[in-house]
Amino acid sequence: MSQIFPFAFYLLPLIIVCPFLGIPTLLRAADEKSAQLKASVDNTTITVGDVLQLNVEVMRPEAARVAFPTIGPQLKDWVIRDSVRSPSKEAGPGRFSESLKLQLTIYKTGDFEIPPLQVEVVHPNGEKEVLTSEPIKIKVQSVLSGDQEELKGVKAQADIPPDYKPFLLLLAALGALALIIYRAIQFFKNRKRMEPLTYKDTRSPEEIAREAIRSLLARKLVQKGYLKEFYLELSEIVKRYLGLKLGVPSLERTTEEFSRDLRETAVPWEEFQIIKEFLMDCDLVKFAKYRPSEEEIDRIVQRSFDIIDAAEANRKTEFVAQEVAK
Repeated sequence: MSQIFPFAFYLLPLIIVCPFLGIPTLLRAADEKSAQLKASVDNTTITVGDVLQLNVEVMRPEAARVAFPTIGPQLKDWVIRDSVRSPSKEAGPGRFSESLKLQLTIYKTGDFEIPPLQVEVVHPNGEKEVLTSEPIKIKVQSVLSGDQEELKGVKAQADIPPDYKPFLLLLAALGALALIIYRAIQFFKNRKRMEPLTYKDTRSPEEIAREAIRSLLARKLVQKGYLKEFYLELSEIVKRYLGLKLGVPSLERTTEEFSRDLRETAVPWEEFQIIKEFLMDCDLVKFAKYRPSEEEIDRIVQRSFDIIDAAEANRKTEFVAQEVAK
């Protein structure tokens, strides 16, 4: 008995440890059968109006299938500019990855977050696994944030020279406002002189809009440096045309208010997205002090004509459908 005890004493640790040797292998096997979700962005600090790239990636077993969420035109405070689903690719033995890439933008400043997204993974046995991403914190800065950060580091002096910059900016703004009012008054005066009181415009909304765009281009506001005024009048022409065409109020309406009313009409979703993106790009120049390139200016003019063409084409399609129904 005394000879057996030392042998059993040395054998006891092996007896205790052996059952646990297979645990890492079991954990790896379980991990290979499960799916993982990862959401990431290309930058956590952006400027208002910038495009943010969001990548939602799912690692799954080979036989599993992934169902990404349906993303609308907006994700809380964020506007969806584009969404692309990448094809699946091999990411290791028995493992595949799929991703959904979203382009987001926002027209507010402050601290925001990209909300959690839920992705459903269906396994070969029919079991459904719901994965939820972590929210991502994003800081949105104004276009003047860089200058403000520099000013924060300047210590107060006993003798500070007067700063006339705000006063000069105010004078410039008042001068620009006076110029706009003057041009508006001249425009209405000239129109009253040219048009007799009994004159009634018999042109269609399409003809009025196309003529207004051509007249705007003839004034050469872009060449004279009046980019803000050019984009303002171009967006108003398109809103006025759509208002007459679809019966939507357009005078003194913001892009958000006009888009909300437009969405309640019979405009197809794809056409609505094109119109809303056109108006937001105009707002970027009008309010965010964005300076577009010559190619972007040419494109925005062409897009205004494309919106009119699409609306007229839809109207003709509806007319033919009504005639066939009769």
